[in-house]
Amino acid sequence: MSEKNIINIKSVGLFTEGIIDYAGLFPPAELDLKTAFSNYMEYLSGDNSYILSGFICPVKLLPELEVICNEISEFKFPVKISLILSGGKDEITFKENLISDLKVRENFLTGINSFIRADNFEYKIPESFMTEENNERLLDLFGFISQNLKNGSDSKFTFFAETSLTGDWKKNIKTAADLIEEHNETFQDTGFKLRTGGVTAAAIPTAEQIAFAVRHCLNRNLEMKFTAGLHHPFRHFDKNVNAKMHGFINIFSAGIIAKRHNISDHEMIKLLEDENPDNFKFTESGFSWGGYEIENEDIHFARQTFVKSYGSCSFDEPVDDLKKLNLII
Repeated sequence: MSEKNIINIKSVGLFTEGIIDYAGLFPPAELDLKTAFSNYMEYLSGDNSYILSGFICPVKLLPELEVICNEISEFKFPVKISLILSGGKDEITFKENLISDLKVRENFLTGINSFIRADNFEYKIPESFMTEENNERLLDLFGFISQNLKNGSDSKFTFFAETSLTGDWKKNIKTAADLIEEHNETFQDTGFKLRTGGVTAAAIPTAEQIAFAVRHCLNRNLEMKFTAGLHHPFRHFDKNVNAKMHGFINIFSAGIIAKRHNISDHEMIKLLEDENPDNFKFTESGFSWGGYEIENEDIHFARQTFVKSYGSCSFDEPVDDLKKLNLII
C-alpha cells in the first residue's frame, strides 16, 4: 500500500488489499469500454487504490482497448488486465478460440505501453467436459491452455477456471477442483473461479454451495477468485433481484478463517449467512467472528495464497459501504 492510501484499521487494509477486480463492462453496470477503463484509471489514482486489483476485459475487446490506451499520454501506475478468454461450447471451438485469443493478446501487447500487463486469464469450462465419466479430456484441456500460453514466454501466467453450479453441482465442483489439483502438479498456474451471484435470483448460489467449493479448494490447495453479486460487504436482501445476496466480507471471512482454523461446514454456512456487521470485529491486530480469532499475518497469508479477489462491476459501492461502516476512511 502506498503512503497516500489512508487505512482506518490495519486488519481491514490487509483484508481488502487488491480484493476487487473491476468489471465495469459486465452486468448490471454494462458500461462501454472507454468509460469503464477511464473509471479504472481514476480508481488507480484514488485514495482507495489499494483495494483495486485488475481490470477485467474480454480478449475480443483488446483491439479497441489498444486505441484507448494509446490516447493516454502517460501511465502513472502499472495496469493489470485480467483477460476473459472467448472459450467455446466444445473442445474444438474452445481450442480454436484460444489460439485466436493469443494472437489478439500478442498484437495488443506489441502495440501498447509496457506499463500494462495481461498475464491473468479467466474462462468457463465447456459444459460437455463436465458430463463425461472419463475426465482425461478436461485434464488435457488444462494442459493445452497452459502449454500454449507458456510457448516462447518467460512470464508467469495465472488462470482461473469456472465450472457450472447447475445440475450435479457437487460433482462439478469436485471434478474441476480435483483435476486442477492434478494439473497443478506440473504447471502450478490454475485456480478455481466461483460465481457468487448475478442479476437474477437463480444465479445466486446457496451458502452450502459456496462452503462446499471453499472447503474443496482449500483441501486441494487451490487459489480461488469469485465473481458477480458482491457489491456489498455483508449478506442482505436485494429488492431488485428479490433475493438474499452474498457479502464479500462474509465470503472472504469464510476463506480466511477456514485457512487458519478447523471450522466446520455448519459454522461456515452460518458465517456466510450472517447479516449482522457487528458480529465481524476488526481491530489493529486482526479480526474475529463467532469466537474465531484471526491475526493480521494470517489475513495476509490467506489473501495471498487462497482467496485472491472478486470481480465487481462497481468499485464505488463496496468502497462507500466500507466507509459507512467506519472500516476505511
